[in-house]
This record gives sequence, C-alpha cells and structure tokens, in this order.
Amino acid sequence: MRYSIFENRVNSLIRFFLCLIIFWLPYSPAVVESSVVAGLLLWILKRGMIFYRGRGNWTAFRLPNTPLNIPIIVFSIICIFSSLSSPFWEESLPNFLTKTLEWFIVYFLVIEGVTERKHIYLIFGVFTVTFLATVLDSLVQYYLTYKDVFLGRMIEPGARATAGFKAPNGLGAYLTGVIPIVFAWIFKKNEGLRYRLLLALLFFLAIWSLAVTFSREAWSTVFLGIMFFVLLLVFPKRPRRLFFVFGILLISLALCALLGFILTSDRNDPSFRYDTIFWRLHIWKDTFRMIEDSPVFGHGINTFMQMFEAYRTDAGGSPTYAHNSYLQLMAETGIIGLVSFLWILGSLFRWLSSHVSRYGIKSDDLILPALGVWAGIVAFLLQSFFDNQFYSLQLSVYLWFLIGFLAAITKEIKWQSANER
Repeated sequence: MRYSIFENRVNSLIRFFLCLIIFWLPYSPAVVESSVVAGLLLWILKRGMIFYRGRGNWTAFRLPNTPLNIPIIVFSIICIFSSLSSPFWEESLPNFLTKTLEWFIVYFLVIEGVTERKHIYLIFGVFTVTFLATVLDSLVQYYLTYKDVFLGRMIEPGARATAGFKAPNGLGAYLTGVIPIVFAWIFKKNEGLRYRLLLALLFFLAIWSLAVTFSREAWSTVFLGIMFFVLLLVFPKRPRRLFFVFGILLISLALCALLGFILTSDRNDPSFRYDTIFWRLHIWKDTFRMIEDSPVFGHGINTFMQMFEAYRTDAGGSPTYAHNSYLQLMAETGIIGLVSFLWILGSLFRWLSSHVSRYGIKSDDLILPALGVWAGIVAFLLQSFFDNQFYSLQLSVYLWFLIGFLAAITKEIKWQSANER
C-alpha cells in the first residue's frame, strides 16, 4: 500500500510511540498504556485519511494481512461470548476491551509501523539500551544501594533483585524474553569482533542479573530458549520437528504438574502456601475445580480473582492469580478459549518454521536475530506456565510486541529474498 507524505509522517509517529513502549516498559505502565492508545489513535487517523481518499472504501480499515488474523478474530469472539455469559459480565466485557484487546492492538501496530530494515534495527537499538539499563539497575540494586535507580524500589539486603518491576519474577520474565535475542546477535558473523565482544559482555551481565532474581522458572526457561535457538541452528531444515519436541516438553510439564496435584492432594495445611512450589500446585488444583464448573466458555475473561475465592481451599489467603497463565486463561475462557489461543501461537510457529525451511538461516542478515526473537518468545511462553505474564500490563504488551516484531522481521526477510531472485 502506497502512502502519502502525511501518512508516512503518521507512520513515523507510530514508530515513535512503539519506541516509547520498549524504552519505558520496565519502568512505567502508564507510559506504556498511553503509548498504545496514542498509536491506536494515529492508526485510525491514517486509515481514516486513506478511507477519505478512497471515497468511502471500507477496505482502508483492513488489518495488515498475517497468518494470525483468523485465529485472533476467533479467540476474540470466544472472549466476548465468555464475557457475556459471566456472572461478572459488567466487569469482564470492559476488561476484555481495555486489556485483552490491547494484546492484538500492539501486535498490529508493530506490523503497521515496522516496515523497513532500518526500522527493525531501530527497534533492536532501543531494546538494547533499555535492556542494558535494566540489567545494570538490578545489579546496583542488589549489590550497592538496595534501591532501584529509576523508581526507588527498595529491597532488603540479600533479597531478590527487582529493578523497576514490582516483583523479582517480573524482572526474570523480562530477561527471559531478551537474553536469547542477545545470544543470537553474538553469532552474526558480519558484525565486527569488537561489537560481538560487547554483546558477549552484555549477555554475561544479563545472566548475572537473572541470577540475582533467584527465579527458578526464569533460569530454566532461559536455558530452554537458548537450547531452542541452538537446535534451530543445528537443524535449520527441520524446525517443525523441533516445534513438536518443544510441544511435547510443554505437555510433559503439564503432566508433571498434574502428578503434583495427585501427590499433594491431602496437603491442606494453611502454612503449606508458603512453600512456593507446593503453593502453586495447590492453587492449580483449586483452579481445575473452577474449570470443571464451566469447561466450555469459562467464567469470563479477566474475572479469575473474583471467581477463585469461591473455589480456593486455603481459606483466609489474599486474592491471587493462578500463577499459570494457561490455566487461568482456560478458567476464564474455557477449553475452547485456550485452544483458540494456542491456535494463534501454533499459526505463528508454523509460519516461522515454513519460512526457515524455505529460506534457510544464511539467506539474510536478519535471520539470526529473528531466530533469537523466536527463542525469546518460546522461553517467555514456557515461563508463563509458572506465572501470570499474560495478566501483567507490562509483560503482556512485551510478549505481543515481540510477536509483532517477529512477524515484521519475517515479512522483511521474505520481501528481501523475493527481490533477490
């Protein structure tokens, strides 16, 4: 689609707000949310201008075409049905419009704004600056001041580092998504040796920062993300099999959790909740009871904390999330909602795997960074099995920014490969 000068300027403003999202993501949910809203308004303004020039042609408001569009629409429709059938529908429906839909707004804004190679490098640059600042902040907080440099978040001496996030697991989730990307850049042979050594130093500092979060699930999933990237390098022509292996891994994790429910089914002591591993198993077991009562459409998107109080067995505990994003999504939208969400992820990975199989890993200098982003997404999704990333404003925006960014990189690589033929 060709744009006028005005529309190109609007695109530049959209990219500006996308950079703001990445730059402020670890420190200011308000700036992140305001930037998403501003980007959406700019998109509407631009498409409205195209609509006006096209004399009322409604195709001007058509979303960018990607393999994820149909699964996203289906998931959104299921969420609406789930909200309308919820006993808290007056809260669920507005929360769907203001929270869940934000995931997909971010995804399409990134694809809309990142359309050239120089835009991709710009986003990588902003990522690097913010990532380095966050890593150094966490190390200063843990070893020197016990206080976050930017927001002043205090921790006790020897306590887990948080940087600008509210909790150590939030910092761990952020690092989980970026560390595989930094690792992938180290393998770019067309970069100078000095630059690659600096990236190796940043990777070392990031691992050090991850260590002081003391987040076991973050350590494990970063390792799995890096392993995923390495296996893609070793078996570039068989990424579908690799995806199958990681699917088996995710199912194995779920079965291990289910086994934990069985082995700990008689543990009802309130003090039991203070052991984080067994407390999670306890919460998951209660969540399954919640799912059994409404297995098709669930209890309504974004209503878990209200509904869960009627199912929890550790009476007197404070309101909590499920500490498993997939279980919570299934409790809120039912089995059909979870399946449609996994359809989105499956469509993304199928798209990427077919692309890698077709073009190989040496066809473009963006291939390795793209595989790094893919590995970061995989690591983040695996960690979401143990925490609430889908329900954190910052981390959910982070995930869908990465997904949109990966889709934009893939489109650019495909376009460049087509032109070279």
